[in-house]
Amino acid sequence: MLHLAGLLEELERSEPARAAMTILESSLARRSVEEQGAFWRAIDLYYVSRKAPPEATVAAMPSDPVMIAAL
Repeated sequence: MLHLAGLLEELERSEPARAAMTILESSLARRSVEEQGAFWRAIDLYYVSRKAPPEATVAAMPSDPVMIAAL
C-alpha cells in the first residue's frame, strides 16, 4: 500500500492538495466500501507498478525486429 503517513504530511502542506482530497473524499463517500477499496487498490497498483514514464520505456525499446527477436 501507499505510505499514507507521507501522503498525509504532503497534503497538510499544500492547500490545493487539501482541496482535491476533500473533493475525492466526498466522491468516495457516495460509493460502497468495496468500491472505495477497489479505487485505492487501483491507485496503489498504478503507482507501485509504474517504473518509468511510457515515453522512456518506448525510447529504450529497440526498433530493429532482429534485436526484438533476440530479446
